[in-house]
Amino acid sequence: MEKTTSDKSDPAIKVTIDDIEEGSPDPSIPRRKRRCNGFTSVLRRSYHRRNKSEESPWPKLVRRTLYLLTTALIFGIIAYIITHSILLALTRRLRPLPISQNGLTKIVSQWAEPGSANPAPPSWLPNFSRDIHPKRIHSHNDYWRRVPLFEALSLGIKGVEADCHLVNGEIYVGHTARSLRPSRTLKSLYLDPLTTILEAQNAKNGIATGSGIDGVWDVDGSIGIVLMTDLKTEGHTTLDAVQAQLEPFRQKGWLTHWNGTSIVPGPILHVGTGNTPFEAVLNSTYNNATYRSVFFDAPLDALSTTYNTSNSYYTSTSLSHLFGHSKIPRSGLTKSQMTTVKAQIEKATELGLMSRYWDIPAWPVSTRMKIWSQLEDLGVGMLNADQINEAARWNWRWCTVLGMNLC
Repeated sequence: MEKTTSDKSDPAIKVTIDDIEEGSPDPSIPRRKRRCNGFTSVLRRSYHRRNKSEESPWPKLVRRTLYLLTTALIFGIIAYIITHSILLALTRRLRPLPISQNGLTKIVSQWAEPGSANPAPPSWLPNFSRDIHPKRIHSHNDYWRRVPLFEALSLGIKGVEADCHLVNGEIYVGHTARSLRPSRTLKSLYLDPLTTILEAQNAKNGIATGSGIDGVWDVDGSIGIVLMTDLKTEGHTTLDAVQAQLEPFRQKGWLTHWNGTSIVPGPILHVGTGNTPFEAVLNSTYNNATYRSVFFDAPLDALSTTYNTSNSYYTSTSLSHLFGHSKIPRSGLTKSQMTTVKAQIEKATELGLMSRYWDIPAWPVSTRMKIWSQLEDLGVGMLNADQINEAARWNWRWCTVLGMNLC
């Protein structure tokens, strides 16, 4: 039988979408789009295989993807462990050593509000300030501490501050009039304990006698402390009342004073601030040109030669008032702000006064500690601090590591 043309079964030429997509690239199509089309074509071919017996590439792709994800996860865990191990090591390294045991640490642990315990806890014990080294730190609003005066002394802080309100002849200590309490007076919180301390520090032991008057620091009795009274009521009468209560200190030679020609150091240096009148510092019931036992807190942002070592000790200003809260960045003082502060500190130093900046931003913590470091680098006379434990014991230059606060 003769074969016809229709019986010839030439294999049909089949053109698939994939074959078309693999053709010559159309130059009119952007390169990025052609790459995307090529990737889509690969995915399509993985589903539409010409040979159904051909192995699908998906299992291999899934295995490789899982391998990469597992490897990345393992390395991530290792990096996490290493990073946190370093941070923990740094925390242990930076953590301050335990406070050495001495008379002050025992007094702090036993302290009670004046008049609330019978018998009253001690204000002095042997080895009173052993191993404590004085630091140029001012305890701002010291009466807010759990243990006023003693907590600051136990940390080696050289300056304490008491807000004083004269009410019916008594000097009460508190931040506002509403916070005043009968048991919290200048005498009960500061003057009576200081009297006990200085009497005990200078008591004769029957073995040897000293030639001078010792202060609160066992490591160096010649170093004094600053007692700053921030007067909240009328200046002249309140200052007179404070100085009247300091008369026993004056009679015993415990107050640093100006004798008309030079400074005579004592265990306690009294500074007046707040409503303290400068003219009363110069001339009042207890002060004159030849004897002065109270010193002014001069304005650091308006400092002049009027203020000198004969009439002033601190020279202070509010950092936030100087620049404005919103203008101090989280990274600390700017270069222009540092230039301003440096000029003020240098002027104070030329006049022999102790520069001090209060109202330092308290938060974020990293900002506060950065500003502390900047002020120390610029040579500030006294570091004003509300967080006295951090200021006195922590290495706050390293408190922030890798964006984490370690203190």
